Amino acid sequence: MMKIFKQLGIVVITLAMLVGCDTNKRTPKDLSDFVPNHASLTFKINNLSTFQEDIANNPLLAHYKKEAVLSLLHSENTLLPYLNPAGQSVLSIVRRNDSVLDYTFATKADSTVFFLDSIPDKSVETLTYDGITLQRVAINSSSGYTALRDSVFIASSSQTMLQQLLTTKSVHSENFEKAFSVLKNNELTAIVDRPAFTFANKETHLLATNTALDFYLKPNGVTASGVALVGDTISQLLTVFKGQVPQQNDLAAVVPVAAKSAISITVSDASLFLENLARYRADSLPPLALDLFGSVNEIGEVLLEDGGAVILKSIDPNLTQEAIATSLTATTSFRDTQLFAFDRRTVFKQKLSPFITTEEVNIAFQLDRFFVFAENQAVAETVISAYKNNAMLQTSAAFKTAFNDIGSASSFLSYGVLDENSAVHNLLQSSNLDVLPEVGTNAFPLALLQYSFDRDFAHIHFTCLEIGNEAVRTTGVVTELFSKTLETELLGTPQFFSNHRTGTKNLVVQDISNQLHLLTNSGKTLWTRNLNAPILGTIHEVDLLRNGRKQLAFATDKKLYVVDRNGKDVGPFPLTFNDRITQPLAVFDYDNNRKYRFAIIQGREIVLYDNKGKMVSGFTFRKATSPIVLPAQHIRMGNKDYVLVAEENGTLNILSRTGVVRVPVSATFNFSENPIEREGSNFVVITRDKEKKSIGTDGKVQTQKLDVSNTYHFATLGTTKVTMDDNLLRINGKLVELPFGVYTTPRIYQANRKTYITVTETQEKKVYLFTKNGTLIQNFPVYGNSPAAITNEKGKTLVVVGTDNKEVITYSF
Repeated sequence: MMKIFKQLGIVVITLAMLVGCDTNKRTPKDLSDFVPNHASLTFKINNLSTFQEDIANNPLLAHYKKEAVLSLLHSENTLLPYLNPAGQSVLSIVRRNDSVLDYTFATKADSTVFFLDSIPDKSVETLTYDGITLQRVAINSSSGYTALRDSVFIASSSQTMLQQLLTTKSVHSENFEKAFSVLKNNELTAIVDRPAFTFANKETHLLATNTALDFYLKPNGVTASGVALVGDTISQLLTVFKGQVPQQNDLAAVVPVAAKSAISITVSDASLFLENLARYRADSLPPLALDLFGSVNEIGEVLLEDGGAVILKSIDPNLTQEAIATSLTATTSFRDTQLFAFDRRTVFKQKLSPFITTEEVNIAFQLDRFFVFAENQAVAETVISAYKNNAMLQTSAAFKTAFNDIGSASSFLSYGVLDENSAVHNLLQSSNLDVLPEVGTNAFPLALLQYSFDRDFAHIHFTCLEIGNEAVRTTGVVTELFSKTLETELLGTPQFFSNHRTGTKNLVVQDISNQLHLLTNSGKTLWTRNLNAPILGTIHEVDLLRNGRKQLAFATDKKLYVVDRNGKDVGPFPLTFNDRITQPLAVFDYDNNRKYRFAIIQGREIVLYDNKGKMVSGFTFRKATSPIVLPAQHIRMGNKDYVLVAEENGTLNILSRTGVVRVPVSATFNFSENPIEREGSNFVVITRDKEKKSIGTDGKVQTQKLDVSNTYHFATLGTTKVTMDDNLLRINGKLVELPFGVYTTPRIYQANRKTYITVTETQEKKVYLFTKNGTLIQNFPVYGNSPAAITNEKGKTLVVVGTDNKEVITYSF
């Protein structure tokens, strides 16, 4: 970045010197004298062969290989492949008509520039007109015209244009001469005549008189920097920024990564800007009063698949709220963001055209210091979802890569994708010449084109670089796959369920009306079933028939269900009980052979049922001495099974799979809601007295007093140990200090051979996801209010959460 600003300092000094120069004191031998007066695009090239090779090998320009300008540069139908200049050369592009482009090439003459003697299959014809001599050359399928003038070699595809250069001295504007001379000693410089910008609505506007750009053709794309020169006429769009000091561009903080394109303009004097813009449009109406813009220094537009949105960045949100209050009517909310109907629907298009192209905005809302005016509900929900999920442009790998090549402040910044309103297109576009890509590519997800106005010219920065798979992988892009809003609020936590037919994951969730829903991985409802009672605890995925077809197993207060993927009961289930079931269902699969044991607890009684719904007579532990306070648990250590039953009176029964006491424990425990966990070869109980009790397989108990809060949680999975004490999360000993809040119990999952830990802050509705090393996954936290469930699907990791207002959301990363 420092290098860029040093270069810009040199540009400013050079421009100042050129203003005082007499541009008529040029000799005919200057290469600019052999640029046609009406050339749309001119390249100053230090090494032609390197230039042609770089263009052919550049991964970005490969997507322009059939575009008219670039195809002309490496066409076998021109003389360019046969030229070998020793020094700098100038290549100009002129539009002859709608379908034909002509080129003119000029360089210092020497014996090696165009050495015809070594070229076979050629024909040369000398033509003389009014004392002017030129040659018509044909080589294989290539043809063109050449001449010598004042020690300069000239080649052209047009005889007429070459004759004009030889008979008439080129007379260029002062700004062209500045543009031609201001940037020096770069490998490749482009001078664009009458540069133009095409907005999303296809309107094209003249930006300046000329731009001069130093290009850097890199192995992973293209960057450029330079200047745009403006004249005194207001008809050039960049002149609307006269009197403005470029401000910091922060729009990327609210632009979704899924946006097609966006623009940002900044103002330091909104009143002057509106006056300049009205004058540029030749408005007959007076400029808009400052009520809407008096506290704003950045204005942007983002275009999404479903429409557009206008975004204002406020320097004083309270003033902006007051300014727009009379135009707003509260309607509904989405993800805790209040939405308003906005009654000045066309104000932005009318007063900020051509920068704003969205015809109407209907919905308004606020995201911190940004005020967003959306075309429709879908656009509003997309922007809010991206903002809540950290899925904004500024968090993307593409933006982080590009940001190093642009300034942090500018007057006008265009964000484009290659297959949409690309900044690449606008970089070299002139009023009569388009440079359009042949196809788009995901490898170049973003191009930035930036103008920073400074007196009578603007600095330009451009970048479009390839984003490799490694960059995307390490950035950990999170995508919201879908959200589903049910008719009533959720009850419990959404869970994943395997679809054995497709190899994908379905979702199962119950609502407060006790309806059980099974959803596809795209949010479509497969079936809904009324259970007449809430599910106790979690739903278990089983393969009851041991044929690979999965079912859902769960209990309500009076029934034990096994339901297939079509929502039908699997006989002989459901089992109905007269007495109330008091703990969630536990499912044991001792030998991982799908010979399940379904553990039902009713007060002091525990009964195990097999796959056929029969009571397991071999389990002899029938009744505890007091009510059972936790679901039954199965823990395997080595080759031994341990069934754990915790009682209200503090007794911990550690049984074998037959219900016989395996580990006699004489101590009693004041059980908390924390389940009993395994740590090494010990069983761990976290008591209400804030003590950690470790029970060995010999029944001996070790006690550790914990200096923790009442919200302390302890969880293990394999070698991963997690504790949570208020906002202090420890993962395998590494402390992660989260913002103060109310957090759910941490959960540990394994997906795609990796271990993840998730907690949810329920007040701010933020779902956190960490690796077992204690590293927060990039782009988390995301929006959600319930504990998260995690699984893998075809190489992707999926996260599902619920909200407190009927919504189920699935993310992928």
